Amino acid sequence: LREKSAVIATHTGNTQSLEYIAEVQKKYSDFSGEKLDATSEADVAAFYKRLQSGVDRVDILCNLVGGVSAKKFIEEIELDEWNKMIALNLTSCFLMMRGAVSFMKRHKWGRIVNIAAMPAVIPEAKRGGYGVSKSGVITLTKTVSEEVKEYNTITVNAIAPSIILTQENKSWGSEEDFKKWVTPEQITDMIVHLCSENGAAFNGQIIQMYGKV
Repeated sequence: LREKSAVIATHTGNTQSLEYIAEVQKKYSDFSGEKLDATSEADVAAFYKRLQSGVDRVDILCNLVGGVSAKKFIEEIELDEWNKMIALNLTSCFLMMRGAVSFMKRHKWGRIVNIAAMPAVIPEAKRGGYGVSKSGVITLTKTVSEEVKEYNTITVNAIAPSIILTQENKSWGSEEDFKKWVTPEQITDMIVHLCSENGAAFNGQIIQMYGKV
């Protein structure tokens, strides 16, 4: 990895994101935020154009954009809801990867880490839109990993967690459930490893982080 790197966190512009970015910037001067709709081709293209005129390289891309919808049987899902899941979880991943790969190939180094999900590997009832969109992330990960095989220093992998132990998700379970879930810190540690020099050993892998679920 480069000795010193700038970190850019994309966000939607909501108050929570702005407060988080301001807090982190107090500790790390090379950390910044960019308001971005990752499901918009125009927004993503403009973002990469700004990078090209500035730092002109993307070493690491972590696709953390995503969301889940309410549990519904397939016949209950509205088309708008289905399209939202595909756009949020899969299209965002595609657009961000498409923009980053050209930078990585040009500089002959890169790490891409996507976030899939347990229902993408083990289909779950009432998770049609979510599961399918995340399974698309898995296929996209494996496809692009094949496309960068000639570059020994570029890797593309995905992490498939079960339920992540966040404040928002705690409303879904009990204290006993929480012990079985995966923590953000555990996922972070795996991302750091995949992005390290030793992470070159992983390409096209779907790391299943299910905890005890």
